[in-house]
Formats: sequence, structure tokens, C-alpha cells
Amino acid sequence: MPLNPMLGVFCWSCHRRNYNYGATGEALKEDLLNHPEYIEQNATLAFEAAIWRWMTPIKKSQPSAHDIFVGNWKPTKNDTLSKRFPGFGATMNVLYGDLVCGQGDIDAMNNIVSHYQYYLDLMGVGREEAGPHEVLTCAEQRAFNPITSTPVSST
Repeated sequence: MPLNPMLGVFCWSCHRRNYNYGATGEALKEDLLNHPEYIEQNATLAFEAAIWRWMTPIKKSQPSAHDIFVGNWKPTKNDTLSKRFPGFGATMNVLYGDLVCGQGDIDAMNNIVSHYQYYLDLMGVGREEAGPHEVLTCAEQRAFNPITSTPVSST
């Protein structure tokens, strides 16, 4: 879907916005692609969009963030070859793709992991429950849904 040219180019990734707001808007029957501000202005819609994104796979052949997080997802041979294993790293991968995954220990990915660990601490869940580094992060994982036009290095 094309972006509304009247909105200008203020998004951090227009492809990403199209990819998130287009499908979410269709599912929620709101024109979020042309009016992303609706989410900011309507708390109920914002919550619906967040839950929809959490529960809905981007592609039918892939897991949702929820399915990975609760342990319903079982990696295929291709997933294993792509270094995608069950854990928070794969959850982050399905949500953010190559914006944070497959690039080694970059700040953007480490910030998400730090926030996750902060909430584990708040809930009294031991950080060891989150698993080892290769499961907790997506540093070496190939993205489920790459948005860059060139392959991202896995180093």
C-alpha cells in the first residue's frame, strides 16, 4: 500500500510503517496507514493494535511473537540453520527483524534485552530463567522478515 504523500516522510522506516500499520489497520478496520496518529489518540485502539501485533504472525508460515514466547513454536530445520531457537531472542526477531537481529551485539538489540531483564527483575523472575545469551538475544539469528534490500551480516 502506498503511503499518504501528505504525511511527509517522518517515519524511521517507511517500509516498516507500511508493513506494520497497513496490515494492522486492515485487521482492525482502521485507516492506520494514512492516519497512524489514531493509535496515539485512542488508547483502546493502541491496545488492540499491540495485542493484534503480538498474536498475529507476519506470514502464515511463521510463528507469532506470542507463540514463540509461550513455547508453542518449534523451530524447523531452516530455523535452526538460521540460528533461530526458542526464547526471547526469537520473539524479538519476529517483532523487529533485521532492525536489531543478525548484527551481533548492537546497542538497539541490547537495549531491548536490558528492558526485558528489568521486567524480569520487577516480577521476581530470575534472569537465569531467560536462558543463555544465544537464546536471550538475536545477535546471530537470521531475520524472520528482513526489511533491508541487502543481506545483513551475521557477525
